[in-house]
Formats: sequence, structure tokens, C-alpha cells
Amino acid sequence: MQEVSENIEKIKSIFLNTQLFYATNGSMKYLLEYLEKIPATFRSIAYESASMSIALKGFENSMDTTEWQSFANGPAKAHQAQLYIGLGWAIAKLNLPFLSVVEKLDRLLHFRVADGCGYYDGSFRQRQSVMSQQLPVYLPVAILSLYDEGLGRSLLYTCNADIDKIKKTIETFSAKRQAALWRGMGIAVGYVGGCTDKLLKNIFDYAGEHGVQLACGAALAAKSRMDANSMTTDTDRCSRLWFTLAGEAVKMFSVIPEDVATNYDREDFYNCWIKQIEEGLTERFRAENNL
Repeated sequence: MQEVSENIEKIKSIFLNTQLFYATNGSMKYLLEYLEKIPATFRSIAYESASMSIALKGFENSMDTTEWQSFANGPAKAHQAQLYIGLGWAIAKLNLPFLSVVEKLDRLLHFRVADGCGYYDGSFRQRQSVMSQQLPVYLPVAILSLYDEGLGRSLLYTCNADIDKIKKTIETFSAKRQAALWRGMGIAVGYVGGCTDKLLKNIFDYAGEHGVQLACGAALAAKSRMDANSMTTDTDRCSRLWFTLAGEAVKMFSVIPEDVATNYDREDFYNCWIKQIEEGLTERFRAENNL
């Protein structure tokens, strides 16, 4: 538990320090030099913070996303998942209409933006999003489950890795929202690391019927780390213990299938993708446990 808490503090520190650096050194050249000096394990967090800061600056300048898109599609592309989450932070912070901001962006990554919105609200609007469990008006109904994914991810941080507290919090939500919340927890636990085998098993047991969603989240965390070339033994072990899946096996379930990528209606594709991952994990789990 202590190592998880220490990793959370590292992540918070990296995020805040990157914001401070950008505020005082707005040059893209210096920003990129700064970002690449961050240790690889959590470098993507620094890119996420920079993404939020760049987006906020553009929004203040007549809603211009030109610099953000140049950053996201250029030198920062390896950290794509975190870049779109950072954009979600900015949208949520300013309560901007979601679709009007993302309509010109790759729709295959809209879900990451919605995740960022959920994480922001879970971190800074807890009374509204967690205690009162209000859904945001700035997001379309079709992607609210993706918002819940980010909300679930935020609980690891706001509850300081207190798994009992996290479980009790998730259980206060309606049954239809809990699967996405546990998927978010899977992403957070898989990415942050620091869990002992015993703690990982306890988390899986706590997830109960949502264990597949938890493992699905770990697969998404592994995918983002592989893209950024920052895979850790913690992320790999998390997958192994939850569904005895090594990092490379997780990758098999984390690739967007061609039929889903080319035949989708707005954000509905993501739900199809998640369903495919969950079905693959379930099949693998049953086979390996003779169920």
C-alpha cells in the first residue's frame, strides 16, 4: 500500500511541476526538452499535464486547438492516450460542450477525452460527481460510460489507494455504472503500480462480478504503456495475476479490430471494442481455469 501511495504522490508532483514549467517557459522547444527528462515510468503523465495546459491556452485564445493538435500529432504522439485525457481535463475544467471541441479530432480517441473529463470531475468536483453522483451536462449521453471510466480511475487517487473505501464508494453508485467504474480502477491500478500480489488479489476479489472489467482496464493501461515504450514489471504482473496474461498477450486484446474501427457511429465503437476485449479475457480466463 505504501508504494502505491508513493507512486501516486510522484504522479501528482510530475503533473503539477509540468504545469508550472509550462506557465513560466511557454516555448515548445523547452517544454519538449523538459518532458523528455522525466523518468520514463511516468513520463506520459508529464505529457498529459502539458496537453491540458496547451489546450487551456488554446481555448482562451478563441477556442484555437491548432497548437494542441500539432503537439498531439507530432512530437508527443507516442503518449497519445494521455494527450487525449489531458484534453478532457481542459474541457471539464471549463465546462465546454464536448462535441464542439472534439468534432475535428480522431473519433477513435474520443473515449480517452471523456475519460479525462471523468477523472477531472472525480478529482476536483467530488461533491457533485461522487457524493451526489450527478452526470455532467457538457457530455453526450452516448459516452457517459466512458466518463465513468475516468471517474473510477480517479478513486485510486482521491481515496489514496484505500481499497475498502474505494469498494464502498463504487457500491453507492447504481448497478449500471459500476462496471465502467471498475474498468477505470483497472486502468489506474495497472498504470500506477506498486501493488503487492496480495493487494492485487484483494482488488480482484472486491470487484466481484466486475473482475473482467477490472482486467480490461489493466489491458488498456498496458496498451498505453506499450505505445509509450514504458512498460513496467508492475503493469505486466497486474495482468498476469488477474488473468494470467503477459503484456504481449494483453496487446492482442487491445488492438482495435478493423470491423470496429471502420464501422462505428460516433462513440459507440468504443463500447464494441470494450465488449470484444472483455469477451476475449473471459474466454481466456475460463480456459485457463477449466470453467
